Amino acid sequence: MKKNEEKNEEKIPETSELEEKLYKANTDMEYWKNQYYKAYADMANLRKEIERDHREAIKYRLEDFADSLLGVLDAFDIAFKIQPTNPETANYLKGFEFVYKQLLQVLENEGINTIEPTVGDKFDESTMHAVGTVEDEGEEGIIKQVQLKGYKLYDHLIRASMVIVTKHPEQKEENADDNQQKEE
Repeated sequence: MKKNEEKNEEKIPETSELEEKLYKANTDMEYWKNQYYKAYADMANLRKEIERDHREAIKYRLEDFADSLLGVLDAFDIAFKIQPTNPETANYLKGFEFVYKQLLQVLENEGINTIEPTVGDKFDESTMHAVGTVEDEGEEGIIKQVQLKGYKLYDHLIRASMVIVTKHPEQKEENADDNQQKEE
Protein backbone atom coordinates (compact mmCIF):
# COMPACT_ATOMS: atom_id res chain seq x y z
CA MET A 1 0.00 0.00 0.00
CA LYS A 2 2.90 2.28 0.56
CA LYS A 3 3.80 2.05 -3.10
CA ASN A 4 0.33 3.26 -4.13
CA GLU A 5 0.47 6.15 -1.69
CA GLU A 6 3.87 7.18 -2.99
CA LYS A 7 2.61 7.10 -6.57
CA ASN A 8 -0.44 9.23 -5.66
CA GLU A 9 1.71 11.73 -3.82
CA GLU A 10 4.00 12.07 -6.81
CA LYS A 11 1.08 12.68 -9.15
CA ILE A 12 -0.61 15.34 -7.00
CA PRO A 13 1.21 18.66 -7.18
CA GLU A 14 1.63 20.69 -4.06
CA THR A 15 -1.06 23.24 -3.15
CA SER A 16 1.30 26.20 -3.50
CA GLU A 17 2.05 25.15 -7.06
CA LEU A 18 -1.70 24.87 -7.78
CA GLU A 19 -2.36 28.28 -6.22
CA GLU A 20 0.40 29.77 -8.35
CA LYS A 21 -1.11 28.28 -11.52
CA LEU A 22 -4.58 29.48 -10.49
CA TYR A 23 -3.23 33.00 -9.83
CA LYS A 24 -1.48 33.04 -13.24
CA ALA A 25 -4.65 31.81 -14.98
CA ASN A 26 -6.75 34.51 -13.25
CA THR A 27 -4.20 37.18 -14.14
CA ASP A 28 -4.19 36.07 -17.78
CA MET A 29 -7.99 36.02 -17.79
CA GLU A 30 -8.16 39.61 -16.45
CA TYR A 31 -5.59 40.77 -19.02
CA TRP A 32 -7.50 39.28 -21.95
CA LYS A 33 -10.83 40.45 -20.54
CA ASN A 34 -9.46 44.05 -20.45
CA GLN A 35 -8.10 43.67 -23.97
CA TYR A 36 -11.54 42.52 -25.14
CA TYR A 37 -13.27 45.50 -23.51
CA LYS A 38 -10.74 47.93 -25.03
CA ALA A 39 -11.20 46.44 -28.49
CA TYR A 40 -14.99 46.52 -28.07
CA ALA A 41 -14.91 50.19 -27.00
CA ASP A 42 -12.57 51.08 -29.87
CA MET A 43 -14.90 49.41 -32.37
CA ALA A 44 -17.94 51.18 -30.89
CA ASN A 45 -16.15 54.56 -31.12
CA LEU A 46 -15.01 53.84 -34.67
CA ARG A 47 -18.57 52.92 -35.68
CA LYS A 48 -19.91 56.16 -34.18
CA GLU A 49 -17.22 58.20 -35.94
CA ILE A 50 -17.93 56.55 -39.29
CA GLU A 51 -21.66 57.13 -38.86
CA ARG A 52 -21.06 60.82 -38.02
CA ASP A 53 -18.75 61.25 -41.03
CA HIS A 54 -21.33 59.56 -43.24
CA ARG A 55 -24.09 61.89 -42.00
CA GLU A 56 -21.86 64.92 -42.63
CA ALA A 57 -20.94 63.67 -46.12
CA ILE A 58 -24.61 63.21 -47.01
CA LYS A 59 -25.54 66.57 -45.52
CA TYR A 60 -22.89 68.51 -47.46
CA ARG A 61 -22.76 66.41 -50.65
CA LEU A 62 -24.17 69.30 -52.70
CA GLU A 63 -21.62 71.94 -51.72
CA ASP A 64 -19.41 71.57 -54.82
CA PHE A 65 -22.44 71.24 -57.09
CA ALA A 66 -24.00 74.38 -55.62
CA ASP A 67 -20.70 76.23 -56.00
CA SER A 68 -20.67 75.39 -59.71
CA LEU A 69 -24.27 76.68 -60.06
CA LEU A 70 -23.47 80.12 -58.66
CA GLY A 71 -22.55 81.53 -62.07
CA VAL A 72 -25.94 80.47 -63.45
CA LEU A 73 -27.78 82.01 -60.51
CA ASP A 74 -25.75 85.22 -60.89
CA ALA A 75 -26.64 85.38 -64.62
CA PHE A 76 -30.34 85.14 -63.72
CA ASP A 77 -29.96 87.96 -61.17
CA ILE A 78 -28.20 90.20 -63.69
CA ALA A 79 -30.83 89.47 -66.35
CA PHE A 80 -33.66 90.40 -63.98
CA LYS A 81 -32.11 93.81 -63.26
CA ILE A 82 -32.58 94.83 -66.90
CA GLN A 83 -36.03 96.15 -67.76
CA PRO A 84 -37.42 94.71 -71.02
CA THR A 85 -38.08 97.19 -73.81
CA ASN A 86 -40.72 95.23 -75.72
CA PRO A 87 -43.59 92.89 -74.75
CA GLU A 88 -42.00 89.81 -76.31
CA THR A 89 -38.89 90.17 -74.17
CA ALA A 90 -41.08 90.79 -71.10
CA ASN A 91 -42.85 87.45 -71.74
CA TYR A 92 -39.52 85.63 -71.99
CA LEU A 93 -38.39 87.29 -68.80
CA LYS A 94 -41.53 86.07 -66.98
CA GLY A 95 -40.78 82.53 -68.11
CA PHE A 96 -37.18 82.81 -66.93
CA GLU A 97 -38.36 84.17 -63.58
CA PHE A 98 -40.59 81.11 -63.20
CA VAL A 99 -37.67 78.76 -63.97
CA TYR A 100 -35.42 80.73 -61.61
CA LYS A 101 -37.92 80.49 -58.75
CA GLN A 102 -38.26 76.75 -59.31
CA LEU A 103 -34.48 76.33 -59.27
CA LEU A 104 -34.21 78.31 -56.02
CA GLN A 105 -36.99 76.19 -54.48
CA VAL A 106 -35.20 72.96 -55.42
CA LEU A 107 -31.95 74.27 -53.94
CA GLU A 108 -33.74 75.39 -50.78
CA ASN A 109 -35.31 71.94 -50.42
CA GLU A 110 -31.77 70.52 -50.47
CA GLY A 111 -30.58 72.92 -47.74
CA ILE A 112 -29.11 75.70 -49.89
CA ASN A 113 -30.27 79.13 -48.77
CA THR A 114 -29.75 82.54 -50.30
CA ILE A 115 -28.12 85.31 -48.29
CA GLU A 116 -29.77 88.51 -49.51
CA PRO A 117 -28.63 91.59 -47.62
CA THR A 118 -30.52 94.78 -48.32
CA VAL A 119 -29.31 98.33 -48.71
CA GLY A 120 -29.24 99.95 -45.30
CA ASP A 121 -28.43 96.75 -43.38
CA LYS A 122 -25.40 96.59 -41.10
CA PHE A 123 -22.38 94.79 -42.59
CA ASP A 124 -22.03 91.21 -41.25
CA GLU A 125 -18.55 89.84 -41.80
CA SER A 126 -19.67 86.25 -41.25
CA THR A 127 -21.91 86.27 -44.35
CA MET A 128 -20.68 89.24 -46.38
CA HIS A 129 -17.55 90.34 -48.19
CA ALA A 130 -16.95 94.07 -48.72
CA VAL A 131 -15.72 94.56 -52.29
CA GLY A 132 -15.72 98.32 -52.07
CA THR A 133 -16.41 101.33 -49.90
CA VAL A 134 -18.28 104.59 -50.31
CA GLU A 135 -17.59 107.62 -48.17
CA ASP A 136 -20.58 108.67 -46.06
CA GLU A 137 -21.01 110.99 -43.09
CA GLY A 138 -23.44 108.57 -41.42
CA GLU A 139 -22.71 105.33 -39.64
CA GLU A 140 -19.81 103.25 -40.89
CA GLY A 141 -20.34 99.69 -42.16
CA ILE A 142 -23.79 100.19 -43.69
CA ILE A 143 -24.55 98.40 -46.97
CA LYS A 144 -24.89 100.86 -49.86
CA GLN A 145 -25.06 98.35 -52.72
CA VAL A 146 -25.31 94.56 -53.12
CA GLN A 147 -23.14 93.27 -55.96
CA LEU A 148 -23.84 89.51 -55.65
CA LYS A 149 -26.01 87.38 -53.38
CA GLY A 150 -24.42 84.90 -51.02
CA TYR A 151 -25.31 81.25 -50.49
CA LYS A 152 -25.17 78.81 -47.58
CA LEU A 153 -25.55 75.04 -47.41
CA TYR A 154 -27.00 74.53 -43.93
CA ASP A 155 -24.30 76.14 -41.77
CA HIS A 156 -21.51 76.11 -44.39
CA LEU A 157 -20.93 79.33 -46.28
CA ILE A 158 -20.63 78.56 -50.01
CA ARG A 159 -20.11 82.18 -51.02
CA ALA A 160 -20.36 85.40 -49.06
CA SER A 161 -22.56 88.21 -50.35
CA MET A 162 -20.50 90.79 -52.20
CA VAL A 163 -21.41 94.28 -50.98
CA ILE A 164 -20.25 97.88 -51.01
CA VAL A 165 -20.28 99.51 -47.56
CA THR A 166 -19.95 102.97 -46.10
CA LYS A 167 -16.91 104.45 -44.44
CA HIS A 168 -16.23 107.85 -42.91
CA PRO A 169 -14.69 110.37 -45.29
CA GLU A 170 -10.99 111.00 -44.95
CA GLN A 171 -10.25 114.31 -43.30
CA LYS A 172 -7.77 115.94 -45.67
CA GLU A 173 -7.63 119.32 -43.92
CA GLU A 174 -6.39 117.85 -40.63
CA ASN A 175 -3.75 115.82 -42.44
CA ALA A 176 -2.54 118.95 -44.25
CA ASP A 177 -2.35 120.87 -40.95
CA ASP A 178 -0.39 118.01 -39.35
CA ASN A 179 2.10 117.99 -42.23
CA GLN A 180 2.63 121.78 -41.97
CA GLN A 181 3.28 121.51 -38.24
CA LYS A 182 5.86 118.75 -38.78
CA GLU A 183 7.71 120.83 -41.40
CA GLU A 184 8.04 123.81 -39.05
